[in-house]
Amino acid sequence: MKVIPTVGVLIFKNDTVLLVQHGEGGNHIKGTYGLPAGRFELNETAREAAIRELEEETGLVSSENDLVELPIAIPPADLLRKDGTTKRFTITIFYCKKYTGTLRSSDETTPQWIPVKEAVTLNLEGHTKQMIEEGFALANNYE
Repeated sequence: MKVIPTVGVLIFKNDTVLLVQHGEGGNHIKGTYGLPAGRFELNETAREAAIRELEEETGLVSSENDLVELPIAIPPADLLRKDGTTKRFTITIFYCKKYTGTLRSSDETTPQWIPVKEAVTLNLEGHTKQMIEEGFALANNYE
């Protein structure tokens, strides 16, 4: 199976994490939750992709200097897509230390601040639970 590299962004505010609930407009299963994340565009670096995906999926804006690549070993994830196919993804996770803007929904995603303890009980895609738990434990190291 072809592996699709992606990036994801973890943002914590107090004891909440920013997740996106997938809507009708995207390729994800509607109602599932994940990090603001996505594929690389042509000639894009990981940080550039993370900044773009964060803005597209949440309305928040960050900079390369405010992203820290987290040392979390996430195995590839086989995700069921809305069209019934399964695709394999790898992910590089960035912790976002600083951002501006206001949350904005689209037909693809609805961003939500969710308490970390509640977030890990939701219908999460792939290894999102591991990313939240390990990222939350590491985040204070980067403030």
